[in-house]
Amino acid sequence: MKAIKYIFILLLVAIIASAVYFSLQDGSYNVTKTATIEAPRSLVYEQMSDFDNFKHWNAHFNDDQVSIEHSQPSTGSGAYYTFTDEHGSGTVTIKELEPNKSVTMELSYTHTLGSATATIKYTIIPTETGATASMNIIGNRSLIDKAFEATTGSNLEADLEKMYQTSLDNLNTHLQELMAAYTITPDGLIDYGGGFYLYISSSAKKNNLPLLQAQMTQKIKSFMSANNIDSYGAPIIIYEKIDTGLDNVIFSVGIPVRDRVITAADASILCGFQEPTQAVKVTLQGGYNYLPEAWQIAEGFITVNGLQRSDQPAFEIYKTDPFNVANPANYITEIYLPVQ
Repeated sequence: MKAIKYIFILLLVAIIASAVYFSLQDGSYNVTKTATIEAPRSLVYEQMSDFDNFKHWNAHFNDDQVSIEHSQPSTGSGAYYTFTDEHGSGTVTIKELEPNKSVTMELSYTHTLGSATATIKYTIIPTETGATASMNIIGNRSLIDKAFEATTGSNLEADLEKMYQTSLDNLNTHLQELMAAYTITPDGLIDYGGGFYLYISSSAKKNNLPLLQAQMTQKIKSFMSANNIDSYGAPIIIYEKIDTGLDNVIFSVGIPVRDRVITAADASILCGFQEPTQAVKVTLQGGYNYLPEAWQIAEGFITVNGLQRSDQPAFEIYKTDPFNVANPANYITEIYLPVQ
């Protein structure tokens, strides 16, 4: 009996000593992973603020050993998702949203040996080429959690770092795929009505064209605003002459107006008139980098159908303003090749 008593005392001492030891160990953790995402900040925020989008990139959602369900609605303050893994179950709830800037969430987790809470924050900072996205979690291990890690050799920080790094890599990949989506639709031969338009003409290398186009469009819009002139359609670019050998373009950027506008003789902004015409029309939904392919399809339509290009210059109509639409996959551009 004495032996049993001594063993019991020794076990009790060991338990007390272990409890004292682990209670003195720092149980706090603060893990952050950051990555550069080559996508507009608003698209990154859209993915990081909506639990329904987490399935596309969040490593926690893609873990086969974890069962997850989210609330409806799946975004906004109070939205949540619940999860169950091999050790227990938990809930992640959105507590605060700063549109296009950050998402703050609260994690509560209950397992067989206790419970724990943590604060999760996703932060998005704009850069010249996209955004910097950060995933952060701050919490404290319970006494039992510290003992469990020490006896099993597991490492919570290392596991979280790996999960966050994988998530950010997935996020960048998913957004590249999302933005790269496009469709080209040959609309065939159509009658284009023409009309008046305010325009600025210039010449440029093809690679400089997008920047000049944006600047010229904005200049025309400012002129129209200052003179209370309403637009009568989407911005247009007319290709007066394309020198493929020198990769040079003489072009006009314009905005349709209902009536003729008389400008000063020495003004850089003039008023022109597009004659009504028949044209082969092709519609591109997607990034502007797919325009050459859309042009090839339009030219192919002309060849296959035995049509002839007229002297009237080709033009494009930009139905979507990139300043208002973040995802290039949603840009709408119409290509018109006038024919005889």
